[in-house]
This record gives sequence, C-alpha cells and structure tokens, in this order.
Amino acid sequence: MPDPLEAAALVVGTITHTEPVNGFVGNATYRLVTDTGTFYLKCATPGAIEAEVLACDHARSVGIPVPTIRTHVTTDPAYLISEAVLGNPADVSATEAIRGAGRHLHRLHAITGPAYGIVAEGLHPTWPDFLNTATAHLDEIVPSDLADRLRAHVPPAIAQLPTTRPALLHGDLHPRHLYTEGATLTAIIDWSDATYGDPLYDLARFSISGPMDALLDGYGLQLTPAIERTFSLYRIVWSLIALYAEHRAGGDWFDAHIDRITKELPG
Repeated sequence: MPDPLEAAALVVGTITHTEPVNGFVGNATYRLVTDTGTFYLKCATPGAIEAEVLACDHARSVGIPVPTIRTHVTTDPAYLISEAVLGNPADVSATEAIRGAGRHLHRLHAITGPAYGIVAEGLHPTWPDFLNTATAHLDEIVPSDLADRLRAHVPPAIAQLPTTRPALLHGDLHPRHLYTEGATLTAIIDWSDATYGDPLYDLARFSISGPMDALLDGYGLQLTPAIERTFSLYRIVWSLIALYAEHRAGGDWFDAHIDRITKELPG
C-alpha cells in the first residue's frame, strides 16, 4: 500500500476495501470503498498531480464535468484523492455522450496557457519546440530503420504546421476517460497529461481509439484532407511521446505504439 493511504483515511473516513486500478505504469491508483462512498487515491509525480489539479480547476470553470478532488499533495510522495464519478467508461457506441465531449472540448480549448507542452514536464516557447522532443530519443525506443524514417518525416512535417496558440488540452483523451450514465456524459477523467498546444492534437489523440464523427460533430469541426494529415502527424508524435514515457517508467507496452507509428508513416 502507498504511504498516502493513511492520509486518505483522514479525508474519506474508514476504508473498508482497497483495490488497485489499472493505469499507466508510472502511476499508482487505488479504489477506496468507505461507508460514505467510493473514492480514488492517485499517486504520481508532483508535476502530474499539480497538472491534474490545475486542469480540473480550469475545466470546471467553463462547465466541463470533472471529478471532485477532495485533497492533494504535491510533495513527495505526491497524491490526490477524488470522489468517484457517476456511470461507467464510455464505449464506442456512446454517440450522444461522445458528441457532448466534443462540445466540452471546444470550451476547454478556448482556455489559453503561458507556453507549450505537457504541463507536468515543463513548457516550451513554441509548439514545434515541444513536438520535436518526440524525436529526441528515437534510438532508445524504436528500431534503427524506423528511427531513420521518422527523422526524415516528422521534423519537416512539424515545420509546415501553422502557428497555433497554446490552448489547454486534455492530452490523453479516449473513450475510457469519458464516463457516461445512459446517453449522458457525466465526467471527463484523468487530467494528469494536460498539455498546452494545438487543439487538433487532442482530437487526433481521440481518433486513435474513439469514433470521430460524433466528436467532431459536437466540436463543430469538419474533417478535411489537410486536417487528416495533421491528425496523422499528431498520432505519430503522441505515440512516440507515450512510447518514451512507457520506456522511461520501466513498462513494456511498446508494440501497439510502434505498429501505429509504422502505419502512419507515408510510403
């Protein structure tokens, strides 16, 4: 059990049941059942906890449903305790809830940050500066022939992107982070990868595993060939960043990322 468990009991009361929740290898999350309800204890880096609290505060300020955070600590060991949200993770058939998520994302992306990049990991002066970090560790995480192809494709494609303001992004949006009850979206969860950058980056991340028609309809965006090319680039960049984070944290979930990156590369 993590050391913060004792502190959690002071916040939520007597804990009658504790169980780990699957998630990113670099975090540890526990479901806590008490006489008064269910809560989640999330242990992560201080930066990730601070980023999640910041993003939830901003999202809530524009009417986006997010978990209620009871308390958080950003010194080591860093953690937060949040209330369970209503419903269950969305599946790909939850069209109305996903359309609602698109509307919420549009409001989220109206919030502007001070610079670019993943909030928990430090910001960069420009969006290309952040995106190019994705190719900084290629030799550690992908085969050499794939690394060469990525070096030839990714930086030139980044250089052609239009200038964008640093919009607040969820950073890791997919259906399992959308909670629904019936057709209603009850919450968007797990904000520790909050990022400042191009709104299309959030949409591209969702396109990896979620149905796009409903999301784009709610967002109010029509897909064009130019946007789809940007989505493809962003799927590569997101996958490289996720792959390196998995590698750095000692995980082994590499194949899905490498397969996706390989399929996205032209020619």
